[in-house]
Amino acid sequence: MPHPETGRPGPGAAQVTRRTALAVGGSGMLAALLAACAKGSDTRPSAAGTVTLNSDNPTWGPGYAAASAVLADRIGYRITSRSIASVANYTQIIRMTAQTDSTTDLIKWTNGYRLQDIARADILTDLNDVWDTAIERKWVDPEQRASFTYRGKAFGVPLYKSYYAVFYSKKAFAEQGITVPTTFDELMSAASTLRDAGITPFLSPGATTWEAEIWFMQLLASIDPAYYKAVTTNHASYLDDPAKQAMDMWSSMYADKMFSAPDVTSNDLPGLVKQGKFGMMLYGTWFANTLLAAGLTDDDIGFFRVPPHTASVDPAIVVESGSLSVPVKAHRHRAAVEVAGNWLATDVQTAWVGFLGDTSPNPAALPKSHLVQDLAKDIATTKPTELTRYWEASPTPLIEGNVADLGAFMVNPTKANGVSTLQSMQDRARTEWKTWNAA
Repeated sequence: MPHPETGRPGPGAAQVTRRTALAVGGSGMLAALLAACAKGSDTRPSAAGTVTLNSDNPTWGPGYAAASAVLADRIGYRITSRSIASVANYTQIIRMTAQTDSTTDLIKWTNGYRLQDIARADILTDLNDVWDTAIERKWVDPEQRASFTYRGKAFGVPLYKSYYAVFYSKKAFAEQGITVPTTFDELMSAASTLRDAGITPFLSPGATTWEAEIWFMQLLASIDPAYYKAVTTNHASYLDDPAKQAMDMWSSMYADKMFSAPDVTSNDLPGLVKQGKFGMMLYGTWFANTLLAAGLTDDDIGFFRVPPHTASVDPAIVVESGSLSVPVKAHRHRAAVEVAGNWLATDVQTAWVGFLGDTSPNPAALPKSHLVQDLAKDIATTKPTELTRYWEASPTPLIEGNVADLGAFMVNPTKANGVSTLQSMQDRARTEWKTWNAA
């Protein structure tokens, strides 16, 4: 399922230069990456009626095939997907091949600053016309466009769309007399009730992974969505009051024994549900399909949005998305743009999310499971402010350094450590934003 990049890619370039070679560890590493790419892609156009797609998720082949069947009826083209299983290698290979004849016609990437980073290299196609048409046909929320845009040009369309919300055990809630929280105070009360009953209130993985960002970004979103946008775009400081309040709350939740042990992972969730030892987990909706595949059903688990911290704060929800982009050097460039232009069509997206079991960038396309359907309908009704996930919301070196700091905080979540963590994050922000703006 969707996951963030784990490498730390540097700025791209218009051609393979000494700078990009050094970014992947010198000429030997560069040769190895290009050799790996030669095995995973073709230097020639694909078969007639197909376009090639490079992806870092080999499990998505059936989903691409389902969407392709609909695309073939619509425009006469299918997607042939090629996958590179190593995420770290994938990011570097794309940077190399998108500038050469070894590129595929389409590439899977991320949105936000990670997309801006490679857009700077002038290797991606401007898809503004695609967005104009999709918005006109109501295939996509126009607010999503900003996170795929750099200097007025959109360099991708949403490949998928996931929300960060709370999975909960319906059995645990029913047995403890808990109703789905509609306020933050009710959420904390539910957690206390579960804890007192010997049930882990929140499964919270991430002390050594990207997941360390999840509670930090959610608390900021619940406290002040406008501040979240400001601090991730260098218009506010990590030492401002909303960040201090978030870290203080997070520390207090640890002190109140609201979280699982640091060694518990999301993979443990199905077993914990069956054992009756699980209450809630804040996570991406893309994980729903994993749980359903593990034998859980809509009768076992549900979803709800994290409420605002106070009634005066507008509701907000964090969004994760990937980018479907077209390299300038695509062999079947016109066809690739046409595929991108039809990717968000309701029938294509219905087939796609039918495989993913997740929400869609197109609000009219829904998966079969009520687990995600109900959340999507709630979001369509309440229209919370949608915030770009922290992993993509700022320059990559800044985010990855800050997430490492947040992971260290999770291991030692004292209030004093929260203060020092924010200071480290702000020091890094000062340096990395200066580097980003100078590039």
